[in-house]
Amino acid sequence: MLPTELLVVQRWKDNIRPKYSKLDERSISIANAVIKAYVESTNLKRGEIREKVSELEEAYGDYRFIRGLATIFERACTFSSKASIEPLTARHTLFAEASRRGYPTSYEERNSIVEYVASNLKVSIEQLEDSMYADLDSEMVLAYAPSISPLDLLKSYNLSLTQSLLFHSIEMMFIASKNWQRIFRAIKYYGLMYTAERKNENFIVRLNGPNSLFKLTRRYGTAMAKVIPEILKGKPWRIEAKILRMNRLLNFVLESDKHGWLLPEMVVEEKYDSIVEAEFANQFKSLGTVWILVREAEPVEAGASIMIPDFVFRFGKTYVPMEIVGFWTHEYLKRKLEKLVEIRCSPFIVAVDEELACDKLSQIALSPNIHVIYYKGKIQVKDVLSILQPLAEAELNTQASKVELHIKKPITTIREIAEELGVATETVRRAMNKIDTHLLVGEMIIEKALIKEVKKTLEDVIKEETQIPKVLEALRPYNLPDPITMITYCGYTIKWQGLIIERALVQKEGD
Repeated sequence: MLPTELLVVQRWKDNIRPKYSKLDERSISIANAVIKAYVESTNLKRGEIREKVSELEEAYGDYRFIRGLATIFERACTFSSKASIEPLTARHTLFAEASRRGYPTSYEERNSIVEYVASNLKVSIEQLEDSMYADLDSEMVLAYAPSISPLDLLKSYNLSLTQSLLFHSIEMMFIASKNWQRIFRAIKYYGLMYTAERKNENFIVRLNGPNSLFKLTRRYGTAMAKVIPEILKGKPWRIEAKILRMNRLLNFVLESDKHGWLLPEMVVEEKYDSIVEAEFANQFKSLGTVWILVREAEPVEAGASIMIPDFVFRFGKTYVPMEIVGFWTHEYLKRKLEKLVEIRCSPFIVAVDEELACDKLSQIALSPNIHVIYYKGKIQVKDVLSILQPLAEAELNTQASKVELHIKKPITTIREIAEELGVATETVRRAMNKIDTHLLVGEMIIEKALIKEVKKTLEDVIKEETQIPKVLEALRPYNLPDPITMITYCGYTIKWQGLIIERALVQKEGD
């Protein structure tokens, strides 16, 4: 976040937005000059470096933009004191000696005091003078300047402008698509006041802004600014806010699709809270089921509060949250159960450590939408699949009843059609009874007339036992994705002689 005096905004009608850097060539050139002013100033005092920045402000004529860039870059630098002795000790000793002798009125008197104190402190005159005010901000020496590209610096500047503008908000509303666990962890950690509700497909969170309070606005505004990076990790996102600026209430809107390119790219690292979670996720994903496993997806309404499940299983329109209850205290378990019994979505899976006392969980058995499974050491995937399977069947049947197949190609595959329609392959398989122009042959979908042609070709080629290379050559013009399956579909058997395909023989079934 930048100081208020460095916040630059654009206003039109009842709207407001920070004057973002457009990441153009001029902005990149300025950012590069600011970075260079620090990188080439290692071991120089902060005050000296800021003088270089002031020269850039005069050269480019945009002091708030340049000073904003310098402020952000400087925060990433490391400054240290090169004092030979403690600055406070140096000042105290010098002033005490000056007080004892009387205020020096000449350079000789001053130099005499400095020489005497330096001798007593066992340092040189230069070291003593350098140490006197070495703890002041302007006297700190640049020890390290990070490697930051001009483009990254500009994007960080845009983010800081956003945070600075939201410091003046009455209310902020946002929608995110992921990273909810960390978003709410930050909201609660910084003590922000919020409400949350589901509206259609979105989960909307409203935060009371700093200007809605009578006091502590600076501390609250700083806390709100720290939540913004977590929201940006939940892409796609949308932020709306009411900004109080010069006694006017203005609207601020920021969307990842439109403005995300102006801000730093923030990636959510998938981290698990326990080995149990990590092992379960890896094992479940390796099975390749129709379900998509999402870590810490969107919140779930639980009465007047919300909770963020550890996992969510998604398949089509079916959404199944899962919460893992491992180590616990009585207070934690009590709060968890109070939320679980008010879960509004259906269904919900709760995996509970087997060592927990069963009577502690008896109350959630009254909720038919909650499925409780027990584990010891690791969660058994088969127990979870036994709950998901009927739900998957229902979803497949629903999809199959709604999907409409319009197959124009004489030959295609289930996978190709499923990708075109955005459904599961099993959905296409179940919907095949809706069409009468094509038939399902293994994973292929083939036109009936073409199947007749293929059968005629096979009848002409296969006389008693025929080597498979000859049969495959005859089928080559049809470009079948899986000719072996087509051969068996047409009523022929393949006699394999080892693993070498050239030795295999094809004959009519029953011969």
